[in-house]
Amino acid sequence: MASMNKKIISAIAASLFYMSIASAADDMQMRNLENRVNALEQRRGSNGMINPAARPVVKDGVDLWVQAEALYMRPTEDGLGFAIKNKNGVTSFANGHVKNARYDWDWGFRVGAGYNLDHDGWDILANYTWFRDETRRNVHEGVVLPTEAQPANVTTATTQNAKTRLNLWLNILDVELGREFFVSKWLTLRPQMGVRALWVNRHYNTEYSRLVQGSDYEVHMKNRFSGAGLRGGLNTQWGLGSGWSLFGEVDVALMYGKQRIRQHDELETGDVNKGHVKDSWYALRSSVDLALGLRWDRLFYDDAYRIRFQLGWENHIFFDMNQNVRFVDGTSKGVFAGNRGNLSLNGVAFQARFDF
Repeated sequence: MASMNKKIISAIAASLFYMSIASAADDMQMRNLENRVNALEQRRGSNGMINPAARPVVKDGVDLWVQAEALYMRPTEDGLGFAIKNKNGVTSFANGHVKNARYDWDWGFRVGAGYNLDHDGWDILANYTWFRDETRRNVHEGVVLPTEAQPANVTTATTQNAKTRLNLWLNILDVELGREFFVSKWLTLRPQMGVRALWVNRHYNTEYSRLVQGSDYEVHMKNRFSGAGLRGGLNTQWGLGSGWSLFGEVDVALMYGKQRIRQHDELETGDVNKGHVKDSWYALRSSVDLALGLRWDRLFYDDAYRIRFQLGWENHIFFDMNQNVRFVDGTSKGVFAGNRGNLSLNGVAFQARFDF
């Protein structure tokens, strides 16, 4: 019995000992947390912030800025194969090469205006992006097999010549709320949230020579999307000194809107209508934006004004934008498959900004 009491007393003592150790550890952890908070408090900037705002503020200004960018970019899009060229001179795929419609490099622009808010170093920025592109491509010589014509309408397997024309209209409106702050002497971050409105309009036309009863066969396809949704991201600036810095940006957006497609097939001789199909539905589309480049900032006229010049490379991808109908059966005319191609924009952007 005495032995049992000793065991119980030993167990209770051990429990109290470990509880005291755990309590001391908790107290130490709390003191460490308090010390870290106190250190952050002591490191506050002149405006009383733990992470002081890093946005440029001109002296006695109206807290506005305007910016303009010249864009030189090339779009790409999946699922635009319009013909198969066979070098062997036979109507088979023994040596076939798919020919895709493709865009060229072209110019666009982006303009924006921003305002520095009084609250906590926040800022608000609105940007509008405009881009247009048009390109043509021909395929001839050898045996050319059409891919866009409806199988039910085609009476011959080959064409002497296939040509295509692409037209792209792209409009983007972004409005965002952000805050740029220091995380070290030479590094700033600017998280931002906002909204994006997107309008994409793409016309894709193909023409096949002498495909149906000796007549040219044309296919006109229109693909449109218009929608809006939430957008968020992070902008970074890596200081190099003397006003120079590297910048990197990443943004993602989800947009709810309406997708519209139309396809019209006809014979050029007599403009005989061989088919007209249209469809529309609501869908959620996503986009990702990336940018990396070099910038230079300068305050002048007794810090009353500021200018910025930057040059960077940008990638913009809009998922599932190509939704053209492809008919796959010549007997069951209602059988078709929809493309799931992505549209992207890649190229150089040069920006000039003025704060006042």
